[in-house]
Amino acid sequence: MKKTIFFLMGSSLMYCPSLLKAQKVTPEKKAVKDIESVEVKGKLNHNLINVSRKTLDFIQSNTLGETLSKIPGIQNSGYGPNSGTPVIRSLSGNRVKVLENGMSVNDLSGISPDFNTDIEMNSVQSINIYKNSAAVLFGGKAIGGAIDIETDYVPKQLPSKNLNLRAVLEGGSNSGQRQALSAKGVISKNWVWTVGAANQKQEIVRIPGKSKDSRCFDPQLVGFNSILQSLCQIDVNSRNVLNTSLFPYISQFALDHMEEYGLSEGDLYTFNATYYNPSDGKYYPNPKNDKYISGQDPIKDRYRSEVNSIKDYVETKDGTIPNSHSESNSFYVGTSYIGKSFYAGGAYQNSYSYFGVPGYAIYKIPGNSHAAPQPKIEYLPINIRSLSHKAMLETGYTFNNFPISSIKLNYMGVFSKNAELLERHRANEFSVNQHNGRLEINQKKLKFLTGTTGLEVQYRDMKGEGNQRYLPNTISRETGVFTMQHLDFKFIEFDLGYRNDHVQRRADGTDKEYIRSRGLSGGQLSDRNFTLNQFHAAGQWNILKKGFLKVQYNYSERAPEVNELYAGNNHFAILTEENGDDSLEKETAKTLEIGGGINLKNLRLSANWYHTTYKNYIYLAHTGISREIYLVKEWRSDDTEINGIEAEAAYKIDLNKLGKWEIGGYYDLVRNISTADSSIRKWSDGDYMPNMPTSRFGFSLTGTLQKLSINVALDHYLKQKYLGKNINPELPMPAFSLLNARVSYKDSTFNFGEMEYYIVGNNLLNSEARLQNSQLKFLSPLPGINISVGVKVTI
Repeated sequence: MKKTIFFLMGSSLMYCPSLLKAQKVTPEKKAVKDIESVEVKGKLNHNLINVSRKTLDFIQSNTLGETLSKIPGIQNSGYGPNSGTPVIRSLSGNRVKVLENGMSVNDLSGISPDFNTDIEMNSVQSINIYKNSAAVLFGGKAIGGAIDIETDYVPKQLPSKNLNLRAVLEGGSNSGQRQALSAKGVISKNWVWTVGAANQKQEIVRIPGKSKDSRCFDPQLVGFNSILQSLCQIDVNSRNVLNTSLFPYISQFALDHMEEYGLSEGDLYTFNATYYNPSDGKYYPNPKNDKYISGQDPIKDRYRSEVNSIKDYVETKDGTIPNSHSESNSFYVGTSYIGKSFYAGGAYQNSYSYFGVPGYAIYKIPGNSHAAPQPKIEYLPINIRSLSHKAMLETGYTFNNFPISSIKLNYMGVFSKNAELLERHRANEFSVNQHNGRLEINQKKLKFLTGTTGLEVQYRDMKGEGNQRYLPNTISRETGVFTMQHLDFKFIEFDLGYRNDHVQRRADGTDKEYIRSRGLSGGQLSDRNFTLNQFHAAGQWNILKKGFLKVQYNYSERAPEVNELYAGNNHFAILTEENGDDSLEKETAKTLEIGGGINLKNLRLSANWYHTTYKNYIYLAHTGISREIYLVKEWRSDDTEINGIEAEAAYKIDLNKLGKWEIGGYYDLVRNISTADSSIRKWSDGDYMPNMPTSRFGFSLTGTLQKLSINVALDHYLKQKYLGKNINPELPMPAFSLLNARVSYKDSTFNFGEMEYYIVGNNLLNSEARLQNSQLKFLSPLPGINISVGVKVTI
């Protein structure tokens, strides 16, 4: 708390992230024209943050998680350089829902973190972020927040010109190359068409040093620690020897009778200060052990590992991330009829991606044979291949002189094949057929009341193939009815919302091609039905148009996903034998958030404190067992508490001929603490959940100088203080800083449109940066320095 107070005081003199525009109260006349930035919208609306296309041009990276990681409270899961999803206040995967135009995308990334979200970033118009529970609007899988990506595949407005075109061409020293093209035009008076395509390719990702953490080769750390050996993907040749420094004395009796009684080294060292001489019946002092080191545990430290050699599964090359290639391409086409009160349209989008994960696994584990020499184990690189087709339909109608102001109906069908490969061999593949429908009815404003009521349905059929499947065939159905009401009394506002969901999970236990592990492996693969209730209440006091105070409360529930219920085999992509439990109950989260801010001319300050208590928090826990090369883990549930702080500040200044500038800064902290009285959890995972995001702070500078636009951002990640366990105590990653910058020049002298030339620098300090929350932190740091140049054409 002290750090936060000092930070806010200092930031008022310096700034807050220009990547963030603090929460607005009722707008007032401003002395300085707004600079494009991330905007926190004025209404309560679940802490809704809007990231514009212009801001995305600066912060956009290869993955959605890395793109949004510059925003306070959001970090990147960092599953290698080519896969990363958003982590909101320490929550990710099946607790953070990723949507496209309000519809669920292919969400296999929540089941297996090596898969990317099915989003083509070059087609994104803007992104809406819900940093608190958005379960009332989007269901239980938004218990930790939601990311809603807005695209223009289905046009909703007539374009200003008969033809609009946007093209991007970019190449980087450490980011490969990408090209993107999108166009929109008018077919006739009310018909609009859209089309677009994108392509990206990169051969290798460079880093400043070695790909593996140096501690992977520390004999004192990896000798006894089989879990760290697995996380580092190393073979350790070692033997256990007596720790002679544990004993304060040497037995004089053993010295005198070593050969006579055939005594060993274990008899030579002792904790006893004296020894008994049976010949005269007297006690005599034992000599002191010069090697003795005090403070050691007599049981835990009795033996130590003597390491003879440490060898990589696969030898790596300094200066590069292994198996870091990536390529992707996408295409879309859409059309809409847009009338005065009615619009209807549809679109088709296709995307393909193939990329590497910086890890290795075994395609086929050799069988044991005592009669013949054991075959050499061959480790192959892990690759991901995804092919997705989307069909989108959308229609809306605006009413006049009617209690309903508008109605909107959306449908999205997702048909995808998602394969995990070992080199080019298919280890497993899941075909996903998913259908989503959403109806929203918006009320006409009645004095102080307005709101939205809706219905949402989702059906998902997942079928698997391959000799290393970790899931049976499954079917999921979800149905939800919701309402969100907003009351506005000018100086005070309220939000009230409720949702009821029915969720079904089904597993096919008759699939003979699916071979389950020897562990829990989903129990009886029982059918499960869940009824979920979501509730949201919030209030905000707007103080003289200069500030605000707000408080909000969320009660949210989440049904376990199919992997948490039914997984039961080697999931090599996470280097784990993953075991689901079909008896898991639904999660329940209660969140209280208090915040406030001020807006004085060009200075803005804001801060939020939040506290969440989880009942039946579901997590993947160590069992302490390993089979072949895989750690055996089980999905379990226990009570957990999450709390944190986010603080922001920003200052705008107009320097006339020297341009308009905004300087800013932020600080965020999150802790995920076990509150369960469980000896098993404390033994396996500790008092804090392992692999949690670290605290951090950042500074930024954004400005315009005639035709130049300049963006600079520095983010500093602190060393983790709140460490958990992976059976053994968790190791903290070193602190690091990331410096990014972008400079662009716009030229409007061309008759056909506008040209923008830009240069972007990422990780300009060339830091070795390892995310504490990354499951691959010991195998891969973040990419090293990258300089990209590009041109964007707008017609």
